[in-house]
Amino acid sequence: MNVQHFDWTLSHAKSKDAQRDEKIPATVPGATGLDYAAAKSYPPYYFAKNYELFGWMENEYFIYESTLDFKLADGEYAYLCFDGIDYEYEIRIDGDTVCKREGMFTPVRIDVSKYAGCAVPFEVIIYPIPKLKGARRPGTRDEAAACCKPASSYGWDWHPRLVPSGIWKDARLEIHGAAPVSLDASYRLSDDLRQADITVELDTVGMGACQVSLIAPNGVSVYEASASFASGEHIKLGFEINEPQLWYPRGYGEHPVYTLVAKSETKTITRKIGFRRVKLLRNFDDKNPVENSFPKSRLPAPATIEINGVRVFAKGSNWVNTEIFPALMTKERYSELLSYVVDANMNILRLWGGGFINHDCFYDMCDEAGIMLWQEFMLSCNLHPDDDKYLSVLKQEASYIIKNLRTHPAITLWCGGNELFNSWSGLTDQSHPLRMLNSLCYELDRFTPFNATSPLAGMGHGTYNTLFEVRGAGKDEAGLGGDIACSVNEEFITVLTRSYFTAYTEFGSSGGATPEYIKKYIMSEADYADCGKHNPVWVAHHAFGAWTPNDWLHPAETDYYFGGYKSTDDLLEKSLFVQKASYKALFEEMRKQWPHCSMAINWDFNEPWPCIAGNSLLNWPAVPKPAYYAVKEALRPTIASIRTGKNRYLTGEVLCAELWILNDSPESKEALTVSAYLELDGDKKLLATAELPPCPARENRKSDTTLTLDVTEDLPTIFTLRLEVEGHPEMNSYYELMRR
Repeated sequence: MNVQHFDWTLSHAKSKDAQRDEKIPATVPGATGLDYAAAKSYPPYYFAKNYELFGWMENEYFIYESTLDFKLADGEYAYLCFDGIDYEYEIRIDGDTVCKREGMFTPVRIDVSKYAGCAVPFEVIIYPIPKLKGARRPGTRDEAAACCKPASSYGWDWHPRLVPSGIWKDARLEIHGAAPVSLDASYRLSDDLRQADITVELDTVGMGACQVSLIAPNGVSVYEASASFASGEHIKLGFEINEPQLWYPRGYGEHPVYTLVAKSETKTITRKIGFRRVKLLRNFDDKNPVENSFPKSRLPAPATIEINGVRVFAKGSNWVNTEIFPALMTKERYSELLSYVVDANMNILRLWGGGFINHDCFYDMCDEAGIMLWQEFMLSCNLHPDDDKYLSVLKQEASYIIKNLRTHPAITLWCGGNELFNSWSGLTDQSHPLRMLNSLCYELDRFTPFNATSPLAGMGHGTYNTLFEVRGAGKDEAGLGGDIACSVNEEFITVLTRSYFTAYTEFGSSGGATPEYIKKYIMSEADYADCGKHNPVWVAHHAFGAWTPNDWLHPAETDYYFGGYKSTDDLLEKSLFVQKASYKALFEEMRKQWPHCSMAINWDFNEPWPCIAGNSLLNWPAVPKPAYYAVKEALRPTIASIRTGKNRYLTGEVLCAELWILNDSPESKEALTVSAYLELDGDKKLLATAELPPCPARENRKSDTTLTLDVTEDLPTIFTLRLEVEGHPEMNSYYELMRR
């Protein structure tokens, strides 16, 4: 196959046929905003408030132009291919409109063979970004309710108002002879998981033959067949393989992936396929057994993932937009970010519905790494309409997404979108978008579960603060935060110990970035010295006013734990410490609630641009916070753990802590001896020794021994409890607590 790429120019106008401005060079894949930023020498969009320079682009038409100039030999065909155009667009060849479409994920393939032998101009006209007329809150994410663009681009509490458009994936001319032009597949496992019935479908062009193969993970072909075809024929093949190698998530087995190949003399297509059976099971419920429920009605939604008959405790994070401009997301960046996921002992990512569908290489990497994916469609926090236009675009986009991703074994759960059953979205499971998505998932990928939204009954979203309620700015000795009114109820970890949710699919604790990071990526020294709600740069990068007046830097939390702060550096340092301590306690507490709780998925893992503060474990582009390393410690397969129920103690209180062994591993643990120490200036003082009974695989055990410590003035404001497991140093843990 001969593949040709194009030289592009870009211009803009007030309408698609109006006078166009001067042409500039364009990069494909890319974005209109990035091209104009380069042409006009804009400063970095992520620094200060430079993103506002892109605002004028929202209402413009953008026109990409290039030329078709190729020759064909006998029996060859030429296709103009676009893997993704964002968002509503029109393609014209030699002045004639050959395609008009809405939707950024469904590819376009146009037969241009008739233009061989002459230079023909063509253009791609990108319409202004879609904005819902009559939106409840103009200028907000509400404007995205009737389109299938990522809602976060319209502004979120961790994303600026910067809405991309353009040709964001590869665009090319393909020239080849008779060949398959698409490869699709699905499969069904037998009840005993020992046989896979596989269906392969091909679209073709010309008259010829192709070879279809299934290559095992070791590179050996386990199935081969030859198929002849006539021009435009749709081929459907069915075959079975015995004893398929089954895919399991990290910590539960291997992650083998097969490769399907369709090959003719002039073109080869491949796609990955892995074999696993996924179910969502009802959670164990000692308090409200199913047999006691009367009258019969809805129960908490099933939330325990079962892979190949094995129940899984899902521990991981919410994955959001990795970049403001999705064209900037490279295979190398995916690899870097996913290495942090793997290293943190996570086995699941929730691909949040307000973001874009990731590039194909991301799914390949998750397959190979054993990372389960909770894949949401492009609905989030909006009243998405029942009208035919929206539904037709949603059906087009969702159908492509399902068929493109369904052979990836990492796809563990389809979900309609984020937070749709509430006052600000207003959808129900009778809303047409969700009924349609459920129907499509059943039709196209029947054996992968579907949830209408997150959360469902029984699941928890929030809170996103270390304190369960924070109002005001707290004690503001340095005068950085503004008001000082403060009302605090309890620590989140205290409330969590009384909670009884089947899954925690969003929860968080906010923490700042370091001063060095902020000065490198966000603001000047002068702006840094002028910290506060009055400074628009601090607001724009989500230190204050991102959600509530004090999100996400929360001086009130620093006041609660430390009695205030003395400078901007001090505030940031203390917020990072509080976030670290909180995340470690939260993840370990959720593990202790297994098997009633079967998911711990924090908000969130990453960010698409530099934030001063937020819930993420990594700053953009891939800078771990201290909290990341605390989560990595908390999610080790088998650890000694304590349950204190709080992270801050007042002088005069008595600290009481339970001792636990948490075991997610497939191996049982013998009876263990755990010693708890108070560590001060490198010296250790023994507080308690506990004998824990044997701990079976995938279970936890609590000791009858309780650790106690008088919290006196002799303790530093941050003190450390250390757990040591005799003969198992890999299970040792430490806890940094705060005294006031």
